[in-house]
Amino acid sequence: MLDIANAVLWLVGIVVLGAIILGLRRYFSADAREARRCAHSHGPVISRKRGPSVRLAVDVDKPKRNQEH
Repeated sequence: MLDIANAVLWLVGIVVLGAIILGLRRYFSADAREARRCAHSHGPVISRKRGPSVRLAVDVDKPKRNQEH
């Protein structure tokens, strides 16, 4: 199945593993986190919420109990 004695596979594996580790170190570095946080906090404000931003004290959907029609 896997030939452990093959030096080329070991070298390719080590190079790939090193690239992954370096990429993760750059992604999780303090500078990269600060840049992502800054970009996120200075991004455009998109609000998809529909309706009032404050809950109303009166429920307009339900009829009042003591009303006579």
